Amino acid sequence: MNPRRLAIYAEADRLTAAVADATGLACPTGCGACCVRTPPHVSVADVAPLARAAIAAGEGEALHARATALGAGPCALFAPGQLPGGCTVYAIRPIICRLFAFAAVRDKRGAPELAICREHSAADPGARGRVDAYLSAGGEVAMFADLQSEAHEPDDGPAALVPINHALVAALERELLRARYGSGANSACQDGSIAEPSESSESSSA
Repeated sequence: MNPRRLAIYAEADRLTAAVADATGLACPTGCGACCVRTPPHVSVADVAPLARAAIAAGEGEALHARATALGAGPCALFAPGQLPGGCTVYAIRPIICRLFAFAAVRDKRGAPELAICREHSAADPGARGRVDAYLSAGGEVAMFADLQSEAHEPDDGPAALVPINHALVAALERELLRARYGSGANSACQDGSIAEPSESSESSSA
């Protein structure tokens, strides 16, 4: 993973930790609801590092098949019971997965409003009040739109957000082509012909 993306991830982790430390906000142990019931929408660029890592580990084809089969369902990288949160790629998880439930959107006045997870609210009814007090006092918080925009790398595909498995399929197809044919595949990758989520991944969600 390139240093620029690593720096953005580190900043996201710092800001989400600030919210958690100040408010006590925490995911229920082993939850994974955001991976199963409401899988994240990401860009191809978000999951390109995951695709490269899977291919390097000899798992690219298997992950491609799993992501294609699951379609818009549970994240193909989720493993129930594995900690933290069932994520098998926790160290290199996409920016949205780092921010979810610990970052903010802008309300109609432009002020930050934390997009708190319903699992947090159910497990800790006082969480919303503590978070609101933290933000009202000027506490630091990550903004979804800002960090998502910063993390996007145009060379790794379009910025459109799609279900994570669809993005994985597209990223894996692109990186597998590069792995097989080397620099000769660059033109096919750069012209966008395999940068969009594949038809097979779209149809599998029907």
